[in-house]
Amino acid sequence: MAPATDAKRPRISDDDRLVNMWLHNRSANTSRAYRADVDAFRHWTGKPLADVVLDDLQGWFDSLTGSDATRRRKLASVKSALAFGVRVGFLDVDVGAALRLERGRDCLSERILTEEEVRRIIDMEPCPRKQVALNVLYYMGLRISEMCALKWRDMTRRQQGGVASVFGKGNKTRHVSVRAKLWKEIVAVRADDWRPDTPVVPGHDGSPLHLRAAHRLVKRAAKRAGLPDASAHWFRHAHASHALDNGAPAHVVQQTLGHSDLKTTTRYAHVREGDGGGNYLKD
Repeated sequence: MAPATDAKRPRISDDDRLVNMWLHNRSANTSRAYRADVDAFRHWTGKPLADVVLDDLQGWFDSLTGSDATRRRKLASVKSALAFGVRVGFLDVDVGAALRLERGRDCLSERILTEEEVRRIIDMEPCPRKQVALNVLYYMGLRISEMCALKWRDMTRRQQGGVASVFGKGNKTRHVSVRAKLWKEIVAVRADDWRPDTPVVPGHDGSPLHLRAAHRLVKRAAKRAGLPDASAHWFRHAHASHALDNGAPAHVVQQTLGHSDLKTTTRYAHVREGDGGGNYLKD
């Protein structure tokens, strides 16, 4: 069979090449989200990235719907791609550099469940397999994509509980402790004929749990407990907040969650009523 000529090969645009280079070596979930944001912007403008001007970026941002955090995230994706294009010589001007936004209100405290609310969501889930998924999200502090990707080859038994090797954001591997009670619960829903590539948290048919199914699982469990707005990531927030409130060192929580910056972790710390810096100073 004769090799394909250039004329027969599908033509890839400069913009596609730029986006592919920009996303090179990023995780599948990150690449999918970033590509969707940039593709939406390209579709809205209907022009090559080299021809984009500041008005285009401002107009597209103003047209976005959804929460303020979602709109800012989409803008950040496009700004990052444009800045990368300038650095590698694909674009002459970084029009995104001129568009700056005031920092939005920090709504983190509104997304932190109380320990009682987390317990209610988990206890009211009637399916043992789904209850394990909720416990993994909360007690291990995993991102939902990390939970869905976790296999038994990643799990190491210890005298008390075990350790999970989690491949997460930024293509980094971290080791997360699995308490003894949770280990037993995970083993209880494991298939008898399990293998190293068997998912730790399986779907209803024993296959890997899909992200969409995992999100639905959490939403339905939260709604059953009277908390319809809660999402999977709220369990991760709750893990950090409750661990810090109960005296866990910040650097331990940082390592568990895989935060690259300790400042991200300490955002979850709360000042207890009646407490203050002066209480920790010598007379």
